[in-house]
Amino acid sequence: MSSGELRLEVDQNVARITIDNAGKRNAMNAAMWRRLPELLAEAAADSEVRVVVLTGAGDAFCAGADISELHEIEGPEGSATEPAERALLECPLPTIALINGLCIGGGCQLAAACDLRIAAESAAFGITPAKLGVVYPPSSIARLTDLVGPSAAKLLLFSADFFNAPRALAMRLVDEVVTDPAERVAELAGTIAGRSQLSVRAAKELVDLAGRGKPMAERAEHWHDVAVKTGETAEGVGAFLERRMPVFPFA
Repeated sequence: MSSGELRLEVDQNVARITIDNAGKRNAMNAAMWRRLPELLAEAAADSEVRVVVLTGAGDAFCAGADISELHEIEGPEGSATEPAERALLECPLPTIALINGLCIGGGCQLAAACDLRIAAESAAFGITPAKLGVVYPPSSIARLTDLVGPSAAKLLLFSADFFNAPRALAMRLVDEVVTDPAERVAELAGTIAGRSQLSVRAAKELVDLAGRGKPMAERAEHWHDVAVKTGETAEGVGAFLERRMPVFPFA
């Protein structure tokens, strides 16, 4: 029987999904890959949740796919990793990867699909399909190249070597390297949860469209109309002028 599970916990406005597979450095088995889209949908459907944090239990983020189940993860019905990555990419809520240790292979795939990546100083990163004769998924390669550029993506993929957190930061594989990532992510999630959720969701959609080279004008106009109709902009500007905290109507 496969070990390992994903846990979803909601605390105020933050949903926390924890990868937990003790003894395998939080490697993701087939059931875990398939479970992730379900948990993301559950978090997004909760009207109280404003931010999703993905992390690993203990001292590892995720050591990638459980190689002992590779035949099932990349089975005849298609890859289980790509729908999980797509669910992260398409989640309407901001997603933050809290990287507290090893982030290897599919772990990098998951982290790269999040909006933001905050890493511990002791974190280590590697993308290792070249050690296994596996072809990294095209969507994952596109996302990685988007983050770090073609040359660094090739270095990671060709060598399959591990890189420390400062090197990952220099590559732009992560956004911040901190002493206490849990504390920083809690602070950041709280900040995002306190902002205009209309502005945050609009920004997420429009930045993603820009990153894919897609036109933004129509969706920007849509969000502008929503901001006016809901009174979001009026409340934000009014609160600023009156020097008070805004109570945004959009949720």
